[in-house]
Amino acid sequence: MISRFRIGGSVAIRHHRHLSSAAGELIQTGIDEGNGVAILVLNRPPANSLSMEMNEEISRSIKSIDENHPKVQSVILASSNAAIFSAGLDVAELIAPDSDRLPQFWKSLQQVYIDLYGSRLATVACLHGHAPAAGCFLAMACDYRVMYAGGTVNGRKHMPKIGLNETQLGIAAPPWMGQLLVRTIGFRRAELALAMGTLFPPHTALEIGLVDEIVHSDTEESSNDDALQALLPDEMKDQMMQQNAALQQAYIQATRFAKVPPQARVASKMLTRSEHLEDMIAKRQHDTDHFCGFITQEEVQGNLREYVQQLKTKSKQK
Repeated sequence: MISRFRIGGSVAIRHHRHLSSAAGELIQTGIDEGNGVAILVLNRPPANSLSMEMNEEISRSIKSIDENHPKVQSVILASSNAAIFSAGLDVAELIAPDSDRLPQFWKSLQQVYIDLYGSRLATVACLHGHAPAAGCFLAMACDYRVMYAGGTVNGRKHMPKIGLNETQLGIAAPPWMGQLLVRTIGFRRAELALAMGTLFPPHTALEIGLVDEIVHSDTEESSNDDALQALLPDEMKDQMMQQNAALQQAYIQATRFAKVPPQARVASKMLTRSEHLEDMIAKRQHDTDHFCGFITQEEVQGNLREYVQQLKTKSKQK
């Protein structure tokens, strides 16, 4: 569904288009062709968990911008939820899974890796909320990560964390996801983090290279504020105001990427990523078979059921 958007500020209307707007859509997309920047807003309440449909929509949105908007050179990946970037895989896809759907679900996640990690577009993750497990994967697959230093969200203390914490759920990160963490923070740090299921707070994440920049809520208003506000879908503007500082920094980095000659930037990106993308494509079926065999083990299923029960107990205690 494509809806009409109100354009505010000093941005020229002819340079700005929004592709999606319905509040129920899984991905909200904004396009600013004048500055060569787009935004993809994850919008699957309550926690942007990655179902097969969510994965497919992320891939579709990336491909749509890539193919239909050649002037766009960079994309901000953000969340409509100020407290959660993405909680990771939808556990409902994993517990007592349908034997036909499970491999399709896993291949949809692999496709997100291929489309996001290998995109010609420079991607900037705006991490105002938590990014555990596959939420961390989404961030690592981007070219740059901006993280909120912490403060308050909806009047409550908020300190976002990021990491591959799968072992805390009684499962393991898939090899290609674990290797992405290795390439991001180094072998020994990644080895220990994967074993312990560590979630890192902002300053530690910056120190180890898991994020590239942290932003405080008192960051001064940018001259790009009008352009950023025009980029956001109308339905998202009010609820995303809490993320303004992080979004502004993400927008600044996105415009920097957009100014780099694209042929040189993309070629440089592929120097470091093509080998790993080719490896994924070559081993895709083996990886799918391995995952499906692992996740359906009774012990693993028991761990997942116990994790869900713990979540229900915590929810009742609030």
